[in-house]
Amino acid sequence: MATESVTLDVDGDSYPGRVNEPDEPTGAGVLVLPGLNHGPFGDVFDQFAAAAADESHRVARFETWSGPDDLDGKSEAEMERELGAGVAFLRDRDCDPVAVVAKSFGGRLALTHLPTERVDRLVLWAPAVFAGEHEDRPSITADELAAVDVPTRVLQGDDDEGLPVENARTLADHLPAGEAVALPGEDHSFQRERERTVAETLDLLSE
Repeated sequence: MATESVTLDVDGDSYPGRVNEPDEPTGAGVLVLPGLNHGPFGDVFDQFAAAAADESHRVARFETWSGPDDLDGKSEAEMERELGAGVAFLRDRDCDPVAVVAKSFGGRLALTHLPTERVDRLVLWAPAVFAGEHEDRPSITADELAAVDVPTRVLQGDDDEGLPVENARTLADHLPAGEAVALPGEDHSFQRERERTVAETLDLLSE
């Protein structure tokens, strides 16, 4: 496996990135989106990227934000364009299929702003969005979920204090091809059960 430093250019802004290149590529590509409080490098993201490359996936990660301060000045439209540019980066490298693996805030963006016509499947780690209509927290309606018509697996730790497993199940129930997987003992960090998180993710990506 080789690791390449790359740059993502979006509307005049440039963001650093990293691509894990498999030794025996099959054309499959994966875009990784992190949570709100950190970028896509380190910890479980590095472990997943290395394991996915070992399974012949090309994995791209871009630091379009490194924390909440980076997002304060971004509009929803700007974030949507950045997601689209990440997918286009892989498509331009002849990746097919293209999957998105997204954690927490990144999972919310994937459900609400991703160009799903250019994405073949999703794996969401504790997406930070609640099923239904809520005035006091980020939410997504059943109709919006019904429009996400790609195979989607929602991984949710049962020790996550902010997001209950039942919410993950409700999200999956309203997705045309959704399923929820509860991870016993895992919290919102995805540090306790890294191996199972990676295995459950690769299981869907390899289908």
